[in-house]
Amino acid sequence: MGLSPAGGHDAAAPRTAAGDVARLLACVVARELSDKETVAFGLHAELLLAAALLAQRLHAPNLTIRHGLRVERGHELSPAAWTDEPTSRSHGLVEYLEAHDAILDVASRSSPMRFCDVFFVGGMQIDREGSTNLIGLKGRDGRLAVRGPGSIGTTSIGTLARHVILFSGEHTTRRFVERVDYVSVPGWRRRAAAGLEGGPSLCVTPLAVLDFADGGMRLRSVHAHATEAEVRRRTGFTLPPSPVGVTPPPTVAELAALVEIDPSGRLDRLELSPDGGPP
Repeated sequence: MGLSPAGGHDAAAPRTAAGDVARLLACVVARELSDKETVAFGLHAELLLAAALLAQRLHAPNLTIRHGLRVERGHELSPAAWTDEPTSRSHGLVEYLEAHDAILDVASRSSPMRFCDVFFVGGMQIDREGSTNLIGLKGRDGRLAVRGPGSIGTTSIGTLARHVILFSGEHTTRRFVERVDYVSVPGWRRRAAAGLEGGPSLCVTPLAVLDFADGGMRLRSVHAHATEAEVRRRTGFTLPPSPVGVTPPPTVAELAALVEIDPSGRLDRLELSPDGGPP
């Protein structure tokens, strides 16, 4: 069985440019997930859910998706149990839901428990060191001018997870900034200042895959529909020189698995900017 936004199946759903990029990004993310890991992400993360289910199907059968989802039970590409679709089956497909208090049980690096190994997080802003901002944007007077959705639990989870992957549905200078206005999940320098090791390992966008070296973001690969010059121009800070390859396209096996995971074409209807977004 596959995934459907409302329990239905639309075999005639048209493919879109955004959908092709979404499938590419799902493959990029899935390749980063390993068997027996636990992965977590927030609401409205259908692409990341598709990536996790893809990994389960192809190479990580024992991957645990934090919401209790498993590919063989035919789950929907929807925000897990949180959906406005009146005919959604999500509530019946979720194996378990963690209570908020469960986070308190693992909010310590000395605890034998862990909330997740891999955590996906985005932001209104992402900066050079990988800090993210879900709080809001400052105006010219330095005060909060645009309110965001808020950090909720991302600060704790992003600090405790062993492996943080950043994700952005656009690649623009308004998203990738020299320094975030507010910090939701700390990047490399801010973590070090707090006595914490490591930092985000990867950042995936509609144009490129970026990783980190010496606590700063660098370009790892550019998707086939973009150029290195375009990615550098659309990044609000200078990316250091580094070997840059072309992101490997989806394989036949990956595309076939995604058809089974997403038969209704939910990935074709995501809010994603295949061209990177506003210049």
